[in-house]
Parts: sequence; C-alpha cells; structure tokens
Amino acid sequence: MKRALVIALFAFGYPVAIVVIARYVPVVRQRRARWFAAHEAAVSAVVAGHALRSDARAVVVNGAWLVAGTAWYALGGRRH
Repeated sequence: MKRALVIALFAFGYPVAIVVIARYVPVVRQRRARWFAAHEAAVSAVVAGHALRSDARAVVVNGAWLVAGTAWYALGGRRH
C-alpha cells in the first residue's frame, strides 16, 4: 500500500513539477496562479513521496526548492 502511494505521488508530482519549472520565469512574471498552485501541489507530492520512503536528502532538496520557489513567486511579480 505504501509503495503504491509513493508511486502515485511521484507519478503526479514529477511530471507536473517539471512542466511548471520549465516555464517558471513566465509563471512568476505573469502571476499565473493556477500554474503556481499546480507547482505547489506537485512539489509537495514529491516531498511527501520521499518522506514516505525515508529519503531525508531528497526531502531536504525538494523541500528547499518548494520554499525557494514559493519565495520567488511571492516576490517575483514586483518590478520597479
């Protein structure tokens, strides 16, 4: 059961996260809220999957991107 959940989390998380990250600069600049929400859900799924596998390094790396990506989006839409 746990293995199936991990696979489901990764099957959703990685493809969605990769697509959004590939377009992250326009997502931030154009304030694409739906894309950002998809990114947050996807990376959270990836972090949860790694946590279920007890892979602390992967949790830290992907969790750090989740925090950095959120900060970038929160601050990135402002131009002076």
